[in-house]
Amino acid sequence: MIAVHEDSMPRRKSSDDQKLLFFPDYDKASVMTPTRAALANALPSTIYAPEPIRSDADAPARESACEIVISGTFRKDVESLRNIYEEFLDLGCTVLSPSSISIVSEHDGFVFMKGEERDTPEAIEARHLSAIQNAQFVWLHTPEGYVGPTAALELGFAHAAGVPIYTKELPKDQALKSFVQVVSSPQDLLKTLPRYSEPRVPALKAFQEYYRRVALERGYASEGPKDCLLLMVEEVGELARALRKREKLMRHGPSHDVDEANELADVFLYVVHMANVLGLDLGRIVRDKELLNLEKLGAH
Repeated sequence: MIAVHEDSMPRRKSSDDQKLLFFPDYDKASVMTPTRAALANALPSTIYAPEPIRSDADAPARESACEIVISGTFRKDVESLRNIYEEFLDLGCTVLSPSSISIVSEHDGFVFMKGEERDTPEAIEARHLSAIQNAQFVWLHTPEGYVGPTAALELGFAHAAGVPIYTKELPKDQALKSFVQVVSSPQDLLKTLPRYSEPRVPALKAFQEYYRRVALERGYASEGPKDCLLLMVEEVGELARALRKREKLMRHGPSHDVDEANELADVFLYVVHMANVLGLDLGRIVRDKELLNLEKLGAH
């Protein structure tokens, strides 16, 4: 993810000469070998929050109506922003990020909120973007239609991740208007919010295109559906052997006409479900496995 040190996040102050781009990369402090660490820079990465982001500690313990992220400018109309923040908490929502609307310090133009005093600016922004991925929706704070550069980044990131974005006031920027939905208030939003949000399109398109190029380079782009199926079944068999001591679940849905797109989607859904059952981050383990594949092939 990218953190732009400018005047759009709550903790940023405007600075004409301060435009620094940070690209938080794969956790190089992990158990990766130097070779894998180098390869990590060449592949798409995913941001993971080091620990769950929590709202105010004083908020009463209760079942959350929704988990949200508040983005936008945190420098303008702070009082209105604080009221929105507290209204969501009063409605039973969990604000994943920011952790609070209480500015405690500033360093080199970067404003730190309560609870962020020991964090680096790039870690705060990376955590905010990670929270967007986990949020049910994003609330965009746009006083007088203003959206700063960092907020625009976050808005685009949420849109690409399929996370809906709501606001009380449309952005002035014409390109950003189509990304958001206007509602009168958080309370009215929650009244109309569906119990289950629409499923998001998995953010795998870039990796799918990457693997298309890999297939060309490794010489198996000409494999047909039968070849691919046999190889996939073999891998499924290996997975079954790895899980043979676990309790097995039988699930039979209604019969339907065979459709290769639907059946392939079912395979993918079961892969996603299995990752959840095992407590694994599917995107990360796929990426890590491809790093191992590159090492085996000597792709340094």
